[in-house]
Amino acid sequence: MPWNCEFWLKTFQEPSNFWAMMTAVTTVMLAWVAYRQLSDLARTSKSDFLYKLKKDFFTEETRRLIFLIENELLEFRSAKVPYFHVIRPANAEMQSRFEELGIVASTVSTYLVDDCLLGPLEDLGVLAERNLVSLDEAYEQFVTYVEICAESRAIREYLDWSSSQDPNDDDVYDHFQKLYERLRSEGSKIRARKRNATR
Repeated sequence: MPWNCEFWLKTFQEPSNFWAMMTAVTTVMLAWVAYRQLSDLARTSKSDFLYKLKKDFFTEETRRLIFLIENELLEFRSAKVPYFHVIRPANAEMQSRFEELGIVASTVSTYLVDDCLLGPLEDLGVLAERNLVSLDEAYEQFVTYVEICAESRAIREYLDWSSSQDPNDDDVYDHFQKLYERLRSEGSKIRARKRNATR
């Protein structure tokens, strides 16, 4: 129908048309407000989720394990019941760190390493793979710990041993390993984005 000013004036002068239009406009505005509020809520929930994830990861036991792994003070032993042997340092400074962190045991169970380190980092890998946590967020919060674990000789030996126990099971901490590879390959890009954002 061609543009007809008279037609539109009559249309808007009818109360039923006017109220239908007002209802449509109000509905669109309410939908926009709801979308904005839900987006804000989703961002807040994601931030809260990341905070809880990090808080759950950083326990006293995890700090001890990270210290031992980072300083190459664990040695994997593939006995009948596999475990990690704690290498006692000779220098006084390292011994004082042992005391400060409360490290008294001479062995560490593989179950403890699974529960405190590899399990949570595997979960993080799953979340990143499913885009429930962005790679940037995983990088910001966990890159150091992922690298420490993935590059540790003792942890690599444990993962290799675990994989060898069942040749058909090729997914032993595979999400953790994929996360490590992705963080390594994308790390420089993430750092560049951070630098550009702060300028």
